[in-house]
Amino acid sequence: MPSANKVTLQINLAPGDYPLARHSLPHQLNALASQVDEILLVVDTRRGKGRFAEGWQQYADHLNLFLSDLAQNYPVTIVPVDYSPAAKKQVANYFFEGNNIPDKDFRGGPFYVYFFGLHAARNNVILHLDADILLGGHNNTWIAEATETLLNTPSCFTVSPLPGPPHPDDVLVGQTQQSKPAAYTYVFNTMSTRIFMMDKSRFSTHKLTFQSPSLRNQLKAKLEGNPPADLPEHIVSAYMQRHQLKRIDFLGTGKGLWSLHPPYRSEKFYNDLPEIIRKVEQNDLPQAQLGFYDIVDEVCDWTEAREKLRYNRWYKRLFRI
Repeated sequence: MPSANKVTLQINLAPGDYPLARHSLPHQLNALASQVDEILLVVDTRRGKGRFAEGWQQYADHLNLFLSDLAQNYPVTIVPVDYSPAAKKQVANYFFEGNNIPDKDFRGGPFYVYFFGLHAARNNVILHLDADILLGGHNNTWIAEATETLLNTPSCFTVSPLPGPPHPDDVLVGQTQQSKPAAYTYVFNTMSTRIFMMDKSRFSTHKLTFQSPSLRNQLKAKLEGNPPADLPEHIVSAYMQRHQLKRIDFLGTGKGLWSLHPPYRSEKFYNDLPEIIRKVEQNDLPQAQLGFYDIVDEVCDWTEAREKLRYNRWYKRLFRI
């Protein structure tokens, strides 16, 4: 039976994550491994489409070898995603109203993998990370503080580290919170699948409801051969609003724990990542980064990534694909 007071750290990976995961995963484990009771590395086994398919064949073997080596130094369990009908039915029944669950979302991005990873955890309380999340502060009590907040606040559905390094004025840049009950503590009525702590036992009484994306995105899904499934974070956010639940992002005591996310991926980013991680771990960041959750241009030059994105959009419009 899952434990109510122990914590699983669960990290999602796919072959295309290898160029960053070889740097980010040891960084994540160094920050959190000593605070949790189980570490699951959940590896997707079914390729998505579009940008979610990039690097799949190129890096699949590299990722497997890297994870095997990593397991020699960290107490991790590597779990390939099981897409069998029996496994999917079991996961769907645990989280959703109904016994079917799509493999991917309307973009061809991950959907089932999020719920499979939560279901595979031995413990009810789970801290989920995507492979590209970077962590600063490295307070060695944040997990315990977050668990206490999650389990002792009935209206709290998810807990997350502070989004971005703490701003000296105790503000968040580019985000609007519902309330601010304490210093460096913010309340929202939506969630993000990038990083969150959740008590999965909450789904024993209330299930998620599937929902479709916008009509435009339903058409996009049909044209590209993807399921007409909205993003998991939208579905969970709707669940939270329906049941008047909230997400709490907080720094914690001392230096706390905060997160950063790369808004793009590029060769320059991969090459610069060891230095970026050093800056995050030493809190050697510019003023423009404080209070903001995405890595800013002053930390990593995103020109190459933006130009590639603009070109891809132009190409699709030109050829209507």
